[in-house]
Amino acid sequence: MKIHILGGGPGQISAIKRAKDRGFKVIVSDLDPNAPGIELSDYKSYASTFDEKAVLNDASKFGSSYLMTTGTDQPVLTAAIVSKKLNLPYFLTPEQALIVTNKKVMKNSMRDVNIPTMPFVILKEDFTDDDIKDLNFPLVIKPLDSQGQRGVLKVDTPTQIRKNFKTVLSFSRENEILAEEYYPSDEITVSGWVDNGETKILMVTDRVTIDNGPHLGVCISHRYPSIFQNRMNEIKTVVNNLTKMIGLKNGPIYFQILGGEKGFIVNEIACRLGGAYEDEFIPLMTGVPIMDIMIDMSSGIEYNLPKQEEIDATIAGKYLSLQMFFSRPGTLCKISGMDKILSIKGILNGNFLLKEDTLIESRENSTQRAGYFIIIGESRTEINQKILEAYDNLILENESGLSMLQTYKRMLFQIEKN
Repeated sequence: MKIHILGGGPGQISAIKRAKDRGFKVIVSDLDPNAPGIELSDYKSYASTFDEKAVLNDASKFGSSYLMTTGTDQPVLTAAIVSKKLNLPYFLTPEQALIVTNKKVMKNSMRDVNIPTMPFVILKEDFTDDDIKDLNFPLVIKPLDSQGQRGVLKVDTPTQIRKNFKTVLSFSRENEILAEEYYPSDEITVSGWVDNGETKILMVTDRVTIDNGPHLGVCISHRYPSIFQNRMNEIKTVVNNLTKMIGLKNGPIYFQILGGEKGFIVNEIACRLGGAYEDEFIPLMTGVPIMDIMIDMSSGIEYNLPKQEEIDATIAGKYLSLQMFFSRPGTLCKISGMDKILSIKGILNGNFLLKEDTLIESRENSTQRAGYFIIIGESRTEINQKILEAYDNLILENESGLSMLQTYKRMLFQIEKN
């Protein structure tokens, strides 16, 4: 059988390798001929994962049996459309996939069923001040169909919206953008799986972000347990309402929810495995092999998920920090230290994502990530000690030998909150 994976970037490498290990012939679609997944594939498809016609053509040419993607939003829609046209199984209809990939449809769907989200409007470039009169600044403006914080900006005036309108549209295939009220909050990510209509939450992690005004929302860390761990019943209610809204019967969920003075507000939703190495750390924490389950579901193989209480029991008492580090602007001339980091007890995986002699621009979105590592321990204090030890061994330097590594206090567990 041939499994057709949309995307050949870092977020899809684990899926490509695992599918090949399990005996599938793998087709990889990616517009970039230098994408690492293209090199690993059995069949190379130089098609944009946003281009359903090009993917359809190659899926027909290579005889794709099943389509799937991981770690990225927009190809979910392409996979749903192409699967329907080729009469191949897929866990979402095109209509469902549109809800979780297009923010106009997503936000309107939530508003229609009274799921809490921030007040918003959809704007065309010729919008008037009257179109946003009911919104309170500051606002966040976003492309309707992008990902990885591309084109997401915080603005304080209508003039700033107009000034940045074309920039936001440059990350989109649409001619409109989303404008919504900014919500001061902490953010969580809910990773889970809907199994025969039953939603099972695998992990709720704090999604720790940093801003680089006007850019915002770039993730630098995921932490477990969340600061909202004692409010799981509220979170489960929101999650169940979202899966009901989508009409999802089987498949992954990846929801970003904001917690602040107004309670829990839904930021964005997706039906995919997360792009922050969840396929690596969720099995380590819960024992649930989500990449294998994703491949099984996509290829029609029967799979079994543990009961919710079994998942909760397995993860109880564990602590996790996923660290995603960035470089300062400049030319990254020396990268080393990952071997020392991986020798630290409790650091279970990690990698560099950039190469030496890479020119680093000002941080705007998650595509500028320099690398990551995963730490598991038995307390917040233990985790923090290992984070600091790891960064002491990590070397990112420019041509003058000056450190380019960016670190933040927010990368650590905040002990005083517990």
